[in-house]
Amino acid sequence: MAWEGLGGRIKVQPEDFIVEELWNDRVVTVDYSIFQALKDLLQSKIHEPKDFLHFTLIKRNWDTVKALRYMGFQLRCSLKRFGFAGQKDKRALTAQRVSVWKKKIPELRKVRLKDLKLKDFTYAEEPITLGSSTGNRFTVTIREIPKTRREIKRTLKAFYRRIDEGIPNFYGEQRLGKGDDNALVGKAIIEGNLKGAVEILLRKVKSYVDCGRTAEIPDVFWIEKRVLRHLEKLPNDYAGALRKIPKKIRRIFTHAYQSKIFNDRLLAFLIKGNCPETIEIEGFDIPWMPELSCKTIKRNSFMTVRDFEILKVEDGSVTIRFKLNKGEYASVLLEELIQGDWRT
Repeated sequence: MAWEGLGGRIKVQPEDFIVEELWNDRVVTVDYSIFQALKDLLQSKIHEPKDFLHFTLIKRNWDTVKALRYMGFQLRCSLKRFGFAGQKDKRALTAQRVSVWKKKIPELRKVRLKDLKLKDFTYAEEPITLGSSTGNRFTVTIREIPKTRREIKRTLKAFYRRIDEGIPNFYGEQRLGKGDDNALVGKAIIEGNLKGAVEILLRKVKSYVDCGRTAEIPDVFWIEKRVLRHLEKLPNDYAGALRKIPKKIRRIFTHAYQSKIFNDRLLAFLIKGNCPETIEIEGFDIPWMPELSCKTIKRNSFMTVRDFEILKVEDGSVTIRFKLNKGEYASVLLEELIQGDWRT
C-alpha cells in the first residue's frame, strides 16, 4: 500500500530526539533528580568495589565515543577501559549503560562536563559489551509538518497499518556513514587496499591537507588527525595509520560494508516481492588486519516496532514514542514516516 509521508523535520533541537536504552524491559531513562544524586552518594559508601563499575551516561549533543574520551581525560584512563552496548545519536538527548574498568564511584561522581550527567552506579564482575542491551526507546518530536492536526492524525493512522505490514529493516546512515563512507572504508580494508581506505577516511579534511593547514583541522576530526600525525612520521605505513584509530571505532568500517551488502540484498528482495524473514550475510577473513574480521550475520528483514504511541499532536508538529530491538534504526522508520513509502 503506497501512501503519502508526514513531512516535517526531526532533531530541530537535541531534546526532539530522546533515546533511552532498554535492558530486559527496564528503561534506562534520561531523568535526573536530587533524589537520584543522594541515592548515588549512598551507593558509594555502602558497596565494595569490583573490577568493573557500571553507570548510566546521560548526554546531550555528544556522540558516545567523544563523551567517553573526554571523561577519560578527567579520569586519567584510556578509551579502552570503557564498555558500552551501542553508540547513541549525537544530536539527541540519550541515556545508556556504560562500564569502566578499575574505577570507583567517588571518582566518577567528580566528573564535570557540560551536558553530561552520570547516575545509577553499580559494581560488577563483567564489562558491558556491544549488543548487551535489548534495544532502545525513542521519543521523537517532528516539527514543521505541512499538515493540520487532523491531517497528521490521519497520516499516522495509515502509518500504523504500514507498521503491521512491516518496515524494512535497513541499516541506517549511523552505521554506513554519510554517503556510505564507513562502508567504503571497510570495503577497501577487506580488499587489502589500505591506502585507499585511508584516502576515503581523510576526504572530510582534504581541503586542509591540500593547503598544508593540517594544524587548523578542528578537533571534531580527531580520528583523521591521529591518522595524519602517524603518516607525517611514516608516510607509507597505512596499516599503522589505521591502527591509530581505537579498535572499537575501526571495527565499524568492516561491519558497515557488511551492512551495506545486507541493505542491497534486502532491497533486491523487496523489489522482487519475495522477501524472506531473515537474510544471512557472509563474514570476512582479513589476514592483514585480523582484528577487523567479521563473522557471518543473520538479520531480520523487517523491524519489530513495539509500543508505538502518539504523545502529543498539534498543527504542524507531533511527538511520538516507540521501541525498537537492538540493531534497528529509528532513522530508517522515521524516514519512511516523513518521506512516505520507499516504493513510490
